[in-house]
Amino acid sequence: MRIFYIIGMPGTGKSTIMKELMNRFDGWKQERVVELLDTHVTGNLRILGKYEDDGESFAGTDRLSMAVPPRAVDWVITRPKEFIIGEGDRLNNKTFFLACQPHLTIVHITSSDEERERRYKERGSEQSEKFIKTTRSKCENIVEHFGDKQTLFGEEKGCVVEFEHETPEDTQVIVDYILETYKP
Repeated sequence: MRIFYIIGMPGTGKSTIMKELMNRFDGWKQERVVELLDTHVTGNLRILGKYEDDGESFAGTDRLSMAVPPRAVDWVITRPKEFIIGEGDRLNNKTFFLACQPHLTIVHITSSDEERERRYKERGSEQSEKFIKTTRSKCENIVEHFGDKQTLFGEEKGCVVEFEHETPEDTQVIVDYILETYKP
């Protein structure tokens, strides 16, 4: 099992990255692996969440039930022999990520405030400032907990990698990074 999970504030382009990644493969089938946990699968590659319509503003795990996290934890600790990729806020939590260890890479996506605001307007986003601040804090806490740490014995490597996502070229770089360890 190998898991990549993409986190970031609303408007950083998480769903854009995922849709580009999915466009590189054919034969996607929808499958519910446990109650409430919808996925898309092709071969041994599994995408967490729902991606149904190119025009949707919110996709991925954000389209899943608020009750899905404990079911996702129960499923992932069975150690499915797949390459698993997810994105979004719904499973962006310490309990899920601990269950994914040691097979996890967290991909933290950032964008400039100007670019995020442009994307908000483009998609007609009306998320509250409180939600955006909460998501920012949540991402910062995950990066702090799972990222590199300075210890008495030197630097301890974490499982977080960070990318800035401003352009279509950045999308390609991030997708290439995620797929460089994928073995069909």
